[in-house]
Amino acid sequence: MKRVLVVGEDALNCALGERLVESAMPGWSLAALPINKRGVTKLVRDLPRYVAQARYVQPVVCIADTDGNCVKDLLADWSLTSPPETFHLRLAVKEAESWVLADRDCFARHFKVPLNKVPCQTDDIEDPKRLLLQLVSKSHVREYRDEMISSTDRSKTGRGYNLHLCTFVRDTWGARQASAGSLSLKRSLARLDSFAKSYE
Repeated sequence: MKRVLVVGEDALNCALGERLVESAMPGWSLAALPINKRGVTKLVRDLPRYVAQARYVQPVVCIADTDGNCVKDLLADWSLTSPPETFHLRLAVKEAESWVLADRDCFARHFKVPLNKVPCQTDDIEDPKRLLLQLVSKSHVREYRDEMISSTDRSKTGRGYNLHLCTFVRDTWGARQASAGSLSLKRSLARLDSFAKSYE
């Protein structure tokens, strides 16, 4: 059985990683529950461990945000200029939320927000998380408005933010549909597609 380990910068990246494997790597199963590093600092610290695992144990798919930084600069800063072919670091431009928003139809339908307020090309959004919060604040579903947005600071996430977004990604979001609105996601799918085919 072909197995792959998913590692994410945070819970949302983990959920997206699961869906990318499901979409681009049919016939592969997760080696374990996705590993949530709870922040980019811890992720970068442990990257050598996951690179080694990819080299000697099983392929690894690692999902993180660029946070607006140049991808080449990040790879150099993280000492990932020549990882093995079995290690896949896929970076969302600029944040995981841009990939979530890229499936415009599903996002608007699920969260009951106006479709015409969701940009067609989400990699170009200056602050994807802020836009997502603004959209949810207009949702027709009170549960989303109350739980995903902080009651004390409407510009901050609430206690149910990750729960609702991760549920949406796992149950509704489509990587293929979303790739039409995000070049970084399209490239990530293409890279994983190619890798999976090399094992056929």
